[in-house]
Amino acid sequence: MKILTPILAFYFLLLFPAVHLAFLGNPFIYEFWHIFYYALTLMLVLALKCVTPQQLGLNITGKALLTGALLGILPIIRVPLLDGLLVKAGWAQSELFTGADLRVPEEMGFNKSLPGLFFTTLLIPFLDQVFVVGLVINNLLKKQNTGQVILGGGLLFSLIHFELSMGNLLLGMVSAGLLRATGSIIAPVLVHACFSIAEVLIVFHYPRLISVLVFLV
Repeated sequence: MKILTPILAFYFLLLFPAVHLAFLGNPFIYEFWHIFYYALTLMLVLALKCVTPQQLGLNITGKALLTGALLGILPIIRVPLLDGLLVKAGWAQSELFTGADLRVPEEMGFNKSLPGLFFTTLLIPFLDQVFVVGLVINNLLKKQNTGQVILGGGLLFSLIHFELSMGNLLLGMVSAGLLRATGSIIAPVLVHACFSIAEVLIVFHYPRLISVLVFLV
Protein backbone atom coordinates (compact mmCIF):
# COMPACT_ATOMS: atom_id res chain seq x y z
CA MET A 1 0.00 0.00 0.00
CA LYS A 2 1.74 3.16 -1.27
CA ILE A 3 -0.03 5.41 1.23
CA LEU A 4 1.96 3.81 4.07
CA THR A 5 5.27 5.30 2.92
CA PRO A 6 4.38 8.97 3.53
CA ILE A 7 2.39 8.10 6.67
CA LEU A 8 5.32 6.28 8.30
CA ALA A 9 7.97 8.67 6.97
CA PHE A 10 6.17 11.66 8.51
CA TYR A 11 5.64 9.72 11.74
CA PHE A 12 9.25 8.59 12.23
CA LEU A 13 11.29 11.31 10.54
CA LEU A 14 9.34 14.49 11.30
CA LEU A 15 6.67 14.12 13.96
CA PHE A 16 8.64 12.05 16.48
CA PRO A 17 11.69 14.37 16.67
CA ALA A 18 9.49 17.50 16.49
CA VAL A 19 7.36 16.43 19.47
CA HIS A 20 10.42 15.54 21.54
CA LEU A 21 11.97 18.91 20.81
CA ALA A 22 8.93 21.19 21.09
CA PHE A 23 6.66 19.48 23.62
CA LEU A 24 9.05 17.94 26.12
CA GLY A 25 7.53 20.11 28.86
CA ASN A 26 3.94 19.17 28.04
CA PRO A 27 3.35 15.71 29.56
CA PHE A 28 -0.05 15.17 27.90
CA ILE A 29 1.09 15.88 24.34
CA TYR A 30 4.45 14.21 24.96
CA GLU A 31 2.76 10.99 26.08
CA PHE A 32 -0.22 10.84 23.71
CA TRP A 33 0.96 12.57 20.52
CA HIS A 34 1.03 9.28 18.66
CA ILE A 35 -2.63 8.56 19.52
CA PHE A 36 -3.69 11.90 18.04
CA TYR A 37 -1.68 11.10 14.92
CA TYR A 38 -3.30 7.68 14.63
CA ALA A 39 -6.79 9.20 14.91
CA LEU A 40 -6.14 11.96 12.37
CA THR A 41 -4.46 9.60 9.91
CA LEU A 42 -7.27 7.05 10.09
CA MET A 43 -9.90 9.73 9.52
CA LEU A 44 -8.01 11.04 6.50
CA VAL A 45 -7.33 7.69 4.81
CA LEU A 46 -10.97 6.66 5.28
CA ALA A 47 -12.35 10.02 4.14
CA LEU A 48 -10.11 10.01 1.06
CA LYS A 49 -11.01 6.35 0.44
CA CYS A 50 -7.37 5.28 0.44
CA VAL A 51 -8.51 2.24 2.41
CA THR A 52 -11.86 0.69 3.25
CA PRO A 53 -13.04 -0.22 6.76
CA GLN A 54 -12.78 -3.87 5.72
CA GLN A 55 -9.10 -3.45 4.80
CA LEU A 56 -8.51 -2.20 8.34
CA GLY A 57 -10.26 -5.25 9.76
CA LEU A 58 -13.27 -3.24 10.92
CA ASN A 59 -15.76 -6.02 10.49
CA ILE A 60 -17.52 -7.50 13.50
CA THR A 61 -17.87 -11.27 13.55
CA GLY A 62 -19.00 -13.67 16.23
CA LYS A 63 -15.69 -15.51 16.05
CA ALA A 64 -13.71 -12.32 16.64
CA LEU A 65 -15.91 -11.19 19.53
CA LEU A 66 -15.78 -14.57 21.25
CA THR A 67 -12.05 -15.06 20.73
CA GLY A 68 -11.21 -11.54 21.90
CA ALA A 69 -13.46 -11.78 24.96
CA LEU A 70 -12.15 -15.19 26.04
CA LEU A 71 -8.49 -14.25 25.66
CA GLY A 72 -8.98 -10.75 27.02
CA ILE A 73 -10.60 -11.84 30.26
CA LEU A 74 -7.49 -13.84 31.22
CA PRO A 75 -5.23 -10.92 32.23
CA ILE A 76 -8.08 -9.34 34.21
CA ILE A 77 -8.76 -12.53 36.16
CA ARG A 78 -5.08 -13.13 36.83
CA VAL A 79 -4.58 -9.79 38.59
CA PRO A 80 -6.49 -10.60 41.83
CA LEU A 81 -5.39 -14.25 41.63
CA LEU A 82 -1.72 -13.30 41.47
CA ASP A 83 -2.12 -10.79 44.29
CA GLY A 84 -3.89 -13.42 46.41
CA LEU A 85 -1.08 -15.87 45.70
CA LEU A 86 1.48 -13.37 46.99
CA VAL A 87 -0.53 -12.90 50.18
CA LYS A 88 -1.01 -16.63 50.80
CA ALA A 89 2.66 -17.33 50.14
CA GLY A 90 3.63 -14.70 52.68
CA TRP A 91 5.51 -12.63 50.13
CA ALA A 92 3.25 -9.57 50.39
CA GLN A 93 5.30 -8.22 53.31
CA SER A 94 8.59 -8.72 51.50
CA GLU A 95 10.98 -5.78 51.17
CA LEU A 96 10.39 -6.01 47.43
CA PHE A 97 6.87 -4.63 47.94
CA THR A 98 7.63 -2.09 50.66
CA GLY A 99 6.01 1.25 49.82
CA ALA A 100 4.04 -0.17 46.89
CA ASP A 101 0.82 1.41 48.16
CA LEU A 102 2.51 4.82 48.31
CA ARG A 103 2.80 5.08 44.55
CA VAL A 104 0.72 7.92 43.09
CA PRO A 105 -1.24 6.77 39.99
CA GLU A 106 -1.48 10.31 38.61
CA GLU A 107 2.31 10.57 38.59
CA MET A 108 2.38 7.38 36.54
CA GLY A 109 0.07 8.86 33.90
CA PHE A 110 -3.20 7.35 35.16
CA ASN A 111 -6.41 9.29 35.78
CA LYS A 112 -9.25 7.76 37.78
CA SER A 113 -11.90 10.06 36.30
CA LEU A 114 -14.49 8.50 33.98
CA PRO A 115 -13.16 10.30 30.88
CA GLY A 116 -9.62 9.33 31.86
CA LEU A 117 -10.54 5.66 32.26
CA PHE A 118 -12.46 5.68 28.95
CA PHE A 119 -9.46 7.18 27.18
CA THR A 120 -7.04 4.70 28.74
CA THR A 121 -9.02 1.47 28.50
CA LEU A 122 -11.11 1.91 25.35
CA LEU A 123 -10.12 4.76 23.05
CA ILE A 124 -6.37 4.22 23.11
CA PRO A 125 -6.59 0.43 22.51
CA PHE A 126 -9.04 0.97 19.63
CA LEU A 127 -6.98 3.62 17.82
CA ASP A 128 -3.73 1.82 18.59
CA GLN A 129 -4.90 -1.47 17.14
CA VAL A 130 -6.68 -0.07 14.08
CA PHE A 131 -3.69 2.06 13.08
CA VAL A 132 -0.72 -0.09 14.07
CA VAL A 133 -2.14 -3.55 13.42
CA GLY A 134 -5.03 -2.92 11.02
CA LEU A 135 -3.36 -0.34 8.79
CA VAL A 136 0.39 -0.84 9.12
CA ILE A 137 1.15 -4.43 10.15
CA ASN A 138 -1.75 -5.96 8.22
CA ASN A 139 -0.62 -4.35 4.97
CA LEU A 140 3.14 -4.68 5.40
CA LEU A 141 2.95 -8.39 6.27
CA LYS A 142 -0.14 -9.51 4.35
CA LYS A 143 1.89 -11.78 2.03
CA GLN A 144 3.85 -13.46 4.84
CA ASN A 145 2.98 -16.76 6.48
CA THR A 146 1.34 -16.86 9.90
CA GLY A 147 4.57 -17.39 11.84
CA GLN A 148 6.26 -14.46 10.12
CA VAL A 149 3.18 -12.29 10.69
CA ILE A 150 3.17 -13.04 14.43
CA LEU A 151 6.90 -12.45 14.95
CA GLY A 152 7.06 -9.47 12.60
CA GLY A 153 3.91 -8.04 14.14
CA GLY A 154 5.48 -8.08 17.59
CA LEU A 155 8.64 -6.37 16.37
CA LEU A 156 6.78 -3.74 14.34
CA PHE A 157 4.38 -3.04 17.21
CA SER A 158 7.35 -2.35 19.49
CA LEU A 159 9.16 -0.28 16.87
CA ILE A 160 6.16 1.94 16.13
CA HIS A 161 5.75 2.60 19.85
CA PHE A 162 9.50 3.33 20.20
CA GLU A 163 9.62 0.85 23.08
CA LEU A 164 11.11 -2.62 22.71
CA SER A 165 9.63 -4.23 25.82
CA MET A 166 8.31 -7.71 26.54
CA GLY A 167 4.83 -6.24 27.01
CA ASN A 168 4.75 -4.54 23.60
CA LEU A 169 6.36 -7.51 21.89
CA LEU A 170 3.79 -9.92 23.36
CA LEU A 171 0.83 -7.64 22.64
CA GLY A 172 1.99 -7.08 19.07
CA MET A 173 2.44 -10.80 18.44
CA VAL A 174 -0.96 -11.67 19.92
CA SER A 175 -2.67 -8.86 18.01
CA ALA A 176 -1.14 -9.77 14.65
CA GLY A 177 -1.95 -13.43 15.18
CA LEU A 178 -5.55 -12.70 16.14
CA LEU A 179 -6.09 -10.47 13.12
CA ARG A 180 -4.74 -13.19 10.84
CA ALA A 181 -6.82 -15.89 12.57
CA THR A 182 -10.14 -14.03 12.77
CA GLY A 183 -9.90 -11.58 9.89
CA SER A 184 -11.12 -8.84 12.21
CA ILE A 185 -9.41 -6.13 14.27
CA ILE A 186 -12.12 -6.51 16.93
CA ALA A 187 -10.38 -9.43 18.66
CA PRO A 188 -7.07 -7.55 19.05
CA VAL A 189 -8.95 -4.45 20.25
CA LEU A 190 -10.74 -6.46 22.95
CA VAL A 191 -7.53 -8.10 24.13
CA HIS A 192 -5.69 -4.77 24.20
CA ALA A 193 -8.58 -3.15 26.10
CA CYS A 194 -8.56 -5.95 28.67
CA PHE A 195 -4.79 -5.61 29.12
CA SER A 196 -5.37 -1.90 29.76
CA ILE A 197 -8.13 -2.67 32.28
CA ALA A 198 -5.80 -5.10 34.05
CA GLU A 199 -3.12 -2.40 34.14
CA VAL A 200 -5.58 0.06 35.70
CA LEU A 201 -6.58 -2.54 38.31
CA ILE A 202 -2.94 -3.10 39.21
CA VAL A 203 -2.13 0.60 39.52
CA PHE A 204 -5.19 1.56 41.57
CA HIS A 205 -5.99 -1.61 43.53
CA TYR A 206 -3.04 -4.03 43.43
CA PRO A 207 0.06 -1.75 43.36
CA ARG A 208 2.43 -4.39 44.73
CA LEU A 209 2.04 -6.30 41.46
CA ILE A 210 3.87 -3.47 39.71
CA SER A 211 7.07 -4.77 41.31
CA VAL A 212 6.32 -8.28 40.01
CA LEU A 213 5.38 -7.30 36.47
CA VAL A 214 7.90 -4.50 35.98
CA PHE A 215 9.88 -6.68 33.56
CA LEU A 216 6.99 -6.52 31.09
CA VAL A 217 7.13 -2.75 30.67
